[in-house]
Amino acid sequence: MAVNDLTPFLDTFDGMEPFAGYVDKGFFVDFIGQRTDANFRVIWGAEPDKAGDCQTMTRLPSLSDGEGWFETFNWVAAAREARGSYTMMTLGSCYGGQAVGSYLTLRALNPMPAMLVAVDGVPENMEMTRKQFRNNGIDPNEHWLIDAAMSANNDPVLFPIGAPGLGAQSCTQSNSRAARMTILDMAKHNGTLEHLAQSLLLRNSTGVTVNLEEGTDFEAPAEISFVSAVTLKDLLTPFARVDYVEADLQESEGLVFPPAMDLLTKKVRRVHLGTHSDLTHEVLEGQFRERGWDILFSYKPRQTYETPHATFEMSDGVLTAVNPAMAYAS
Repeated sequence: MAVNDLTPFLDTFDGMEPFAGYVDKGFFVDFIGQRTDANFRVIWGAEPDKAGDCQTMTRLPSLSDGEGWFETFNWVAAAREARGSYTMMTLGSCYGGQAVGSYLTLRALNPMPAMLVAVDGVPENMEMTRKQFRNNGIDPNEHWLIDAAMSANNDPVLFPIGAPGLGAQSCTQSNSRAARMTILDMAKHNGTLEHLAQSLLLRNSTGVTVNLEEGTDFEAPAEISFVSAVTLKDLLTPFARVDYVEADLQESEGLVFPPAMDLLTKKVRRVHLGTHSDLTHEVLEGQFRERGWDILFSYKPRQTYETPHATFEMSDGVLTAVNPAMAYAS
């Protein structure tokens, strides 16, 4: 199958009925019926007092939605492929929308026992993920929710903590040697080395605050702090099979995925990545190809794409790969 041949997938949502009905005050709802607390989206301009408390008719995803179509396509495809039981991982869970959407899609199309794995380094994001589970009838205690950053190894990483719901954090820049030296040099220059040492020893924090949306009028403050790190190998090891791995790691995908590629190929059926640079996108696509994965979709970030079926814009890139070695026998 050719990469980015959308034609075979245009009927993915055929036969599905989008949610229609009453939406509780303070909530949004998507086509699969996933309820999202508007407070989780305040950082993006949501107004909880004006959300919900109405009858609504949603619509099925459309290619013109761009990234959203590719995400929900994978919810549906992974659910329909599953047999016996279902395992889904979301890396960089933010408020847990990808995990819950995948679960509700499975329940609607192909109900079976399911295990969800959600990872995020921002404590507030993980608390929102737990609430998102509960708000949609899922007991978070029956799933694996991990407060940690994703990295290439288990060394604690310097990670920006703050701006919950933004989903813009990673350790790629904040944990680099250059970033660490900058913090150290600033403390030397300002005469605050003792304060830095106290903050690191007593609070696991540098005390340095950055704006995650630097260069814009958008304020998204975050404090550079030490957090625990897990690897993709750590997550995959307990499972014999994983149906679907979704990741939006703000360029850390380039750290997280390469060390685990062989284990991914042994255990995982489907991967969907949001990518954040052309180089990382190309490297990861090449590594999947080398191991025999089928690349369904490959759209690099920050571009507009015109297809015979729709024109759509990409902020993050999209890379969807399917592992034929993990296909169920028909």
